[in-house]
Amino acid sequence: MLRRIGILAALLAFGLVAANAQDYPSRPIKLLIHTPPGSLVDVLGRIVGQELGDRMGQSLVIDNRVGGATTIAVEQLKNSPPDGYTLMINTSEATMLPILKKSYRTDPIKDFTPIALVVTSWTVFAVNPKVPANTSSELVAYSKSHSGGVRYGSGGTGGVLHIAVEMLKLKNGGNFVHVPYRGGAQTATDAISGQIEMVSMGLASTCVAEGGQLKIVAQTGPRRYPMLPDVPTTAEGGLPDVRMDTWFGLVGPPGMPKEIVARINKELATIAKQPGFQDKLSKFGLAVDYKPDAEFISFMTDDTKKWRELIPAMGIPSVE
Repeated sequence: MLRRIGILAALLAFGLVAANAQDYPSRPIKLLIHTPPGSLVDVLGRIVGQELGDRMGQSLVIDNRVGGATTIAVEQLKNSPPDGYTLMINTSEATMLPILKKSYRTDPIKDFTPIALVVTSWTVFAVNPKVPANTSSELVAYSKSHSGGVRYGSGGTGGVLHIAVEMLKLKNGGNFVHVPYRGGAQTATDAISGQIEMVSMGLASTCVAEGGQLKIVAQTGPRRYPMLPDVPTTAEGGLPDVRMDTWFGLVGPPGMPKEIVARINKELATIAKQPGFQDKLSKFGLAVDYKPDAEFISFMTDDTKKWRELIPAMGIPSVE
């Protein structure tokens, strides 16, 4: 009898999920952002939210849940019903944090429903104009010959911008000395004044180089970004093994119905092709790189494997 009741309950639940999937979405969707308003992730979330909401006929309501190295937003998402009405913008940190922080125990694939990779961006290396280097390989050579090496700043230890330069050092033996900051603004200011020789920053921050205040010597992506058409990539500068893509994807709680994931992906695939959407993103140094759920999972699997090998080799200690 108990077994029959259990089977009946499962069938009813399946029927309810199927019905909900067919009607989805019938009310506004919450989009969790684990960074503050005005941040790059927040800006992206609002652009994607507007476009996706227009396509699906329901608004996406931004909910900034900041703190705990993304864990506040992550825990809320993991504990939300898997009905497609709570989603989150996840980032490259998802595959790095399990290696960088002992207390971070969230699996970027098993603990979510990966929906789609949406966009990517990449890191740029900029130096004080007095540094005699114009490419990534020249920068490495200068770091080896310059007394004390090259001091570089980033927004903090263990972040993407820090890891990008440590990869440069690991792969090519340069002498780069990390100077961690609490944010990017002071980092750039100190590089301009000569307090440090170099700054690692995101594409969206390259406006500080306007007017020759800083010299951007390399971008770490697969191609030259339209925002920086004259800046060579690390590969073009002779260092093809230095690549730092920052990715941003859409995820949901674990166990979301395939029908709902497919519906969201159908709309995202259309949105990704729109020139207007691409233009909005390009202003913030973001490039469309759409990959649906299966490809997104494969991408994160490879990304996790890469960081499990590289981060320990860089000597970046795991913290609590």
